[in-house]
Amino acid sequence: MLFDYQGAYDSFDITQPTSRSGGKAEAVAMIKQQHAADALTTMLGDGATDLEAVPPANYFIGFGGNVVRPEVYRRAQYYVTDFEQLMGDQ
Repeated sequence: MLFDYQGAYDSFDITQPTSRSGGKAEAVAMIKQQHAADALTTMLGDGATDLEAVPPANYFIGFGGNVVRPEVYRRAQYYVTDFEQLMGDQ
């Protein structure tokens, strides 16, 4: 994301893979290739473009804390509406 001189959102970097459809899957694949191709990877997101990252991510946690999107809720292996649900008992 790019911000103006006052710190307000301005735009996003269109050269990055996450700025286009299918780009999140590309980014996850690059991360896995650079670090541990056989590692189990989990993607967390709230929208359809986040779902595109599975595969190469092994799992998907849908997040509905702002808005519940039915397609994300239906297709996620796990679904949370509050980040505290990810933390478990402390």
